Amino acid sequence: MSRAGDQPSLPTDAITVASYQDLDLYVDRVASGALDLLLIIGRHGTGKSERVRRMLAVRARSGAGPLYVEGHAQPFGIYRGLWDHRDQPVVLDDVDRLYANSDCVRLLKPLCESRLTKRVSWLTHATMNGSGPPSAFETKSPVILIANEWRSLNANVRALEDRAIIIHFDPTNDSVHAQARQWCRDEEIHQFIGAHLSAVQAVSMRWYAKAQKLREAGFRDWKVSLLQMMLSDRHLAIVAELALDPTYSTERDRIEAFARVTGRSRATYYRLRRRLSPSFRTTTICKAAS
Repeated sequence: MSRAGDQPSLPTDAITVASYQDLDLYVDRVASGALDLLLIIGRHGTGKSERVRRMLAVRARSGAGPLYVEGHAQPFGIYRGLWDHRDQPVVLDDVDRLYANSDCVRLLKPLCESRLTKRVSWLTHATMNGSGPPSAFETKSPVILIANEWRSLNANVRALEDRAIIIHFDPTNDSVHAQARQWCRDEEIHQFIGAHLSAVQAVSMRWYAKAQKLREAGFRDWKVSLLQMMLSDRHLAIVAELALDPTYSTERDRIEAFARVTGRSRATYYRLRRRLSPSFRTTTICKAAS
């Protein structure tokens, strides 16, 4: 099975998790209170944030439910959310952006302490005059941190490495593809991407959604556009596009067009074509479906 791209920079004690089912298990333990601080690191496009949301929704306790905080959130908005969702799981998505804000760091540092009951505070006019949440309160909220990559920006961020259970979510391309099947409405798009997993370094769920939008918008050449998203090797993408172009009726025509566009040889064309799916290698001409 193909494995997604290069490894990101990781803390030395990160635990590699390769399946969505194992990711669910860790999130479930946070929801149950067995884990109080979990850091999930993994490349974009795997649907990890949505998976966390879905799992927490299944395990939601009574009350306001989990709090989801994204990188663009403002500190006081986070504080109010923590008050409204106290003792519920808290998910901090895009941790790098949050921890680049000193006010967010001051607020989130006590929340990520490795103790059952945490005390958070915020002294502003709104908290001191009684018009908003109290200036300080205690909460038992467990915390999940989500990041596409990990950078030890400062001592506060490095401290999380010592406190948190850290998992590196690294599903195979086949696992991501199988997961996308649960929501991708277009079977032809799903099959088309699946046929080219071996040529892709790291499949992204965003490709399925974008291809659906292109096809629903009436673009007959959606396969060509999708290949340009998927194939980082420009010359490989050109070989695939030529195979889909009905104006080139013979292999000789496609080789000549490839040489004109890239300046590369016939041998290079055949080497690249072997990297594509069998449908591209064995079909004399592939016409893009509407």
